[in-house]
Amino acid sequence: MPELSRTVICAGGETSSLAFYQGLALQDSYLVAVDRGLDLVFRLGLTPDLYVGDGDSVAEGGVERLDPSHTRIVRLPEHKDVSDLEAALVLLVKMGRSGDLILLAALGGRVDHLLFNICLAARHVADFESIAMLDEHTLVRPIAGASELHLAPGTVVSFLPVAGEIRLTLRGFAYPLEAARVRRGSTLTLSNVASEAVQHVDVENGTVVMMASAQPAPVVS
Repeated sequence: MPELSRTVICAGGETSSLAFYQGLALQDSYLVAVDRGLDLVFRLGLTPDLYVGDGDSVAEGGVERLDPSHTRIVRLPEHKDVSDLEAALVLLVKMGRSGDLILLAALGGRVDHLLFNICLAARHVADFESIAMLDEHTLVRPIAGASELHLAPGTVVSFLPVAGEIRLTLRGFAYPLEAARVRRGSTLTLSNVASEAVQHVDVENGTVVMMASAQPAPVVS
């Protein structure tokens, strides 16, 4: 069986409709369940390739349902210095997973969880070919260096600098930029709009977190 290049993590945050997840063809990915994300995987009728978590928020008996011959099980202590999601990301890097990474059930819910999850994705931007955090209406993606996007024209999109100051080039948007200096906390890159079928983003000296909102959900590519 060929190795699956795409990795999908089902985290323990708020979930979207089952129809949304079913449309992502998760069975064609290396599937990781992080703690309560195991409940979502079971609801989809799937078996994870990897489970990471302390089990404190999984439905009773959930972890025990896993067959170690099909799922690698990494049980974490309840009291630890990292979140279950951070532990899973570190493990995936150690395993050599480096293709496209999709994070599900990592947006919404508690604001502190949301912000830390986004920061985790930004921290690992160099470890994967691409990272995308998805729900039904939002795509969040850390970007470093040059990237080509395929957001539907009309998609509202913002770019949040992670570093203190970056240089940002945007093409294919209603408000283009050319090597513009953007400081963290500036609203210069708030609420832009994709105006062409293909968009180009070039980030110098740091990372931005792209946040795109549209109806229907933006396409991952």
